[in-house]
Amino acid sequence: MSTSDSSTPQPTQPATHAEGAPAMPLGDLLALGSQLRADDTPESLLHELAETLRHVVGSPHVYVRLRNIDSDELEAAAFAGVPPDIEARLRAEPVAPGAYQAMLRAEHRVSNSFRLPADEMLPASSDAEAAAGLATLCVPLRGRGERLIGLVFSAIPPGGPPLDPSAALVIEAIARQAAMAVENVRLAERSARLLAKEQLLATLGRDVGASLELETILARSVERMDAAFGSGSLALLGPDQTLTIAAAAPGEQHLLHATFHPGQGMMGWVVAHGRAYVANELGPDAPFAPPDPHARSAIVAPLRSGGQVIGTLSVGSPAPNAFTYEDVDLLEAIAAQVGGPITSARLYAEAQDLAAQVQRRADQLAVLNTIARSASASLDQASSLPLVTAQVRNGFGYHQVDLFLLDEETNELVLAAESGAYPAIPLGYRQHVNLGLLGRAARSAQIVSTADAPSEPDLLALAERSATRAELVVPIVASGRVLGVLNVESPAPAAFSDQDRHLLETVADILAGTLENARLFRKAQAAAVLEERNRLARELHDSVTQQLFSMTLTSQAARAQLERNPQRVAAMLERLQETSTAALAEMRALIFQLRPPALRDQGLVAALQQLAQLLARREGIVIGLSVVGDERLARGMEQPLYRIVQEALNNVFKHANAQNVQVSLEFASDHVRLGVADDGQGFDIEATPTGDGRHLGMLSMRERAAEIGGAMELRSAVGSGTEVVVTVPRSAAVT
Repeated sequence: MSTSDSSTPQPTQPATHAEGAPAMPLGDLLALGSQLRADDTPESLLHELAETLRHVVGSPHVYVRLRNIDSDELEAAAFAGVPPDIEARLRAEPVAPGAYQAMLRAEHRVSNSFRLPADEMLPASSDAEAAAGLATLCVPLRGRGERLIGLVFSAIPPGGPPLDPSAALVIEAIARQAAMAVENVRLAERSARLLAKEQLLATLGRDVGASLELETILARSVERMDAAFGSGSLALLGPDQTLTIAAAAPGEQHLLHATFHPGQGMMGWVVAHGRAYVANELGPDAPFAPPDPHARSAIVAPLRSGGQVIGTLSVGSPAPNAFTYEDVDLLEAIAAQVGGPITSARLYAEAQDLAAQVQRRADQLAVLNTIARSASASLDQASSLPLVTAQVRNGFGYHQVDLFLLDEETNELVLAAESGAYPAIPLGYRQHVNLGLLGRAARSAQIVSTADAPSEPDLLALAERSATRAELVVPIVASGRVLGVLNVESPAPAAFSDQDRHLLETVADILAGTLENARLFRKAQAAAVLEERNRLARELHDSVTQQLFSMTLTSQAARAQLERNPQRVAAMLERLQETSTAALAEMRALIFQLRPPALRDQGLVAALQQLAQLLARREGIVIGLSVVGDERLARGMEQPLYRIVQEALNNVFKHANAQNVQVSLEFASDHVRLGVADDGQGFDIEATPTGDGRHLGMLSMRERAAEIGGAMELRSAVGSGTEVVVTVPRSAAVT
């Protein structure tokens, strides 16, 4: 752009050119718009027009106002001979087209142009300042369909020849060609923008359509926004209707994770109304603040999916008037392109999370099942509790797991098992229930959890556990009684979640059942031992004791008859010998029942044969024994099976009033089955009281069957005899 060297406009003759100013030949001017260069812009074309008209008209200065497509205002766009300060004021003062209607009167018309006298009041102060007291030729720039796209203002030098209509027609022809050229350039620019928009949207569509990763889609979206606008951020709407910026262009990283409440700023307005918001003159008094407080221009568009607003897209600029309505359309098109993929990615992420939760829950259940099997597989706590503790630690990934049992006599917690990365504490370590977090959990029968163990006043610090920062103590409770506590520790603060609490509560419930069963088993064992002692006492009293008493009386009588009637002593001694022989047989039978040597030396079948023969002779009933299969398949379970048969036969003798008993053994590859059936009077199983001797015998048999992993079934009815059936899977027996 060229400007005059003097601040006062100088008249120029029509036939001369200013020094160094380009003059476009008339033929080129008339062809303007038909041949456009790649670097042509509306401003460059209008600048050429202004320079040429300045010389054609002989004007001191010429400037052109061009209609802004978005604001519809006439903005100063090209200058020739205009001083820089006036040019700056003209640029800063756009004018609405209607402001010029009052001065474009018929008396000023020359052809289709208007010659405005020097005293004409111009609507804009910058126009009046540019006129500088000179008459002005105003030439409309009309595009296709006679649409006004701008105005050309040429100052008329004083004393110059009047403008005749033929000269005006030439000027108007030049202006019309220039207007067509500007429209062609604008059309080309618009076409280029539309093509770039389509390419951007197509590329973005490929980018976001090729991924189900939300982070990737968000990153690609702001990358394309940054390429198109030089900025960009994307916010997503949360369940509480709070907007959080989830992705931002490199120049706007300071906005990441910023939150906006419903109705707050431009973003809140867009979410509430579901429409785009554009502001090109932002300042402290703006009704709605942009996402970036430094922006002078900003656009926020709603991000939709399924008819619902799910977030916003925002662009900003530190310059005022930076965006057009085409920019709004482009941002809305980007929002339409990425809304669906974002929702799909979020749904996919939710599905993945749900699948991970399901898998995690399945893994946890598998671990819990393993723990339950290990805990119930054996009543030997010395072997089962360390195994369970190790499975809790390894299965759930805990740093340290301890299992304490409560000693009710001393009111102390005793370390029964531990597994972890900390230095080991000796098993048997004791801690009173009035001390520490362990004691608090045992006293209250409630879970005790701390995210910062060193700050706990109740913490009982141990040198081996000095690194502990988080601790979770779960009481083991059965039937309202605290049996112990499960203690988990971690060197990381706040390491345990509600999920850990639920998991360990389940483990504690499993252990509670196991520990209670072990306690009941020990109690039942004690009861069985007592019952066995009582039975032996009765047997001794009923048989051996009576016979010994009889032997005592016989020996006393023989001694008394030795002097008075020696002939009778021989008979008494013979009876004494018989009684002592019978007592010895009874004693041997009782010893045989306690520990039959045949069971150790000859096996289960031989021991049962001897037992059946012995009891049949003593009780006077028929006892049959049938065997199917190889008795070696019962290896490891001979003693419990023998005791079950022994107890079943004792019950027959005491309660059944039977004449015949059949004992059957079946040794199969996958199980061992034992049956004892009698033809006695039978009984009502449901009506048998708990304290009845028969009931205690059945309990003893069930417990012995459980010891080897088997189960006992009892069948009986009044008048139909009784049958005891024990089935032991061989896998359980081997284990």
